[in-house]
Amino acid sequence: MTSIEKTKHRCNSCGNKNVKIKRRYKDDTYCANCYRIWFVKKPCSQCGEINRLHKKEDFAVCRACRMSQPCIRCGGAAVKNGADTEYGRVCQICYQGYFKAEKECFECGKFKRGVSRYTKLSHDQAVCVTCYQRHFRATCPRCHKYRELVDTEEGMACQKCHDLGEIPCESCDKLMPAGMGKRCDDCYWSQRLEHETRTNSYLLSSDLMRQAYTAFTIWFKAELGSKTATLKHIPFINFFVHCDELWGKIPCYESLVHEFKPNGLREYLTVLRWLIKTKQVVVDPKIKDQIAEEERIVNLLAKLDGKVPRCIIEYHQYLEQKLLMGKTSLKSVRLALQPAIDLCTKYDIEGSHTPSQEQLDGYLLVKHGQYSALYGFIAFLNKSYGLNLACNKPNKNDIQKLKKKEIEQKMMILYEQPKPLSHKDRLVWLQLAMAYFHSNNVPVKVLRDLKFEVVGNEAVELAFNQKKYYLPLI
Repeated sequence: MTSIEKTKHRCNSCGNKNVKIKRRYKDDTYCANCYRIWFVKKPCSQCGEINRLHKKEDFAVCRACRMSQPCIRCGGAAVKNGADTEYGRVCQICYQGYFKAEKECFECGKFKRGVSRYTKLSHDQAVCVTCYQRHFRATCPRCHKYRELVDTEEGMACQKCHDLGEIPCESCDKLMPAGMGKRCDDCYWSQRLEHETRTNSYLLSSDLMRQAYTAFTIWFKAELGSKTATLKHIPFINFFVHCDELWGKIPCYESLVHEFKPNGLREYLTVLRWLIKTKQVVVDPKIKDQIAEEERIVNLLAKLDGKVPRCIIEYHQYLEQKLLMGKTSLKSVRLALQPAIDLCTKYDIEGSHTPSQEQLDGYLLVKHGQYSALYGFIAFLNKSYGLNLACNKPNKNDIQKLKKKEIEQKMMILYEQPKPLSHKDRLVWLQLAMAYFHSNNVPVKVLRDLKFEVVGNEAVELAFNQKKYYLPLI
């Protein structure tokens, strides 16, 4: 193919195919005839020199001025290897990363910008950089860099590690594989941690908090190593920022628990461990438990979504009064409120309404373990509202019937699934069938190790605890 034939393409202006392209301008092509029509001699809008410029552009710029323009994205020089786009002049790095049209990679099928043909590959199709590197690059076992490896007497290694062996680190003078560069891994992560610590310290206004944060990162590095500390220390800056805004120092444990709550402090357990080990705070279990119970009560009341019925408000006040008198504990208050709120949530009891006997019996049938905890709430309702509710223990037969009904519903869901069932679903079916037909609760883990055989086309014989059980087959 000659050089003239290479330049023969379709002209975007007139639409003629297989013509010699005279000019490419902003991703458009012009043949010789169209070039004379669309590009006329007129002064450049920047330098004033007469050049052939596009006649439709009011502020056309000549090639020399356009070449001297900085990259519109990064502001860097775009003279050498630059590219003209519809947005203006861009450097080659920005063009390849942001402006170049995406193409489909032959190997992975993804649309990417860095798709090219490589002579090293066995085929002539365009592939992305990732797919190309997968053929020829791997992680060097010495320096752990992703590079092209060579086969040496000591095994595979990158060219640098093979040629130079070990060199001293510029920071600590310890010997390291040459492929690592100027610093060893430990020095790199340590210097990065110091830099990030200095940067984050600008978020703190108090000198005491800056010193505390720096001391924490030093301790964190000593505990887990420089790399782990560098990768994981960032979220903990929020703790120091919060303390800086409120106190300007690390406060006592009681203040921390009151502000962050036990659940909030769990996010900063590493910082709390540092405070305890350095004896800056002393943990008081009583305060921690008290705040935790208060938070649980708040969360219980939040379940009602702001629609707290009057009976719950008054019952809560009654329990708070008993707490002030020393007749009950905060944990007992929370345990008493839990079934009462659960009952009102289950049956959408709002305003001045109170639970009915039918609702109470239905709740205890499902949550029969809450009988003792709910008894106090029912006694309070009878006394305060003049009701005659009875907190009856559910009958064992009724509980068994309810459980059997729930098992039956689960079995029907499995029965209606497409056949054949997966191995896991077949084990669940056998578990439900054992509970439904033989009142025997067998964990799935145990069923997985049991031997069973198909009898006919409709039953399974299962051996368990030296007995044989027959179950329906689906």
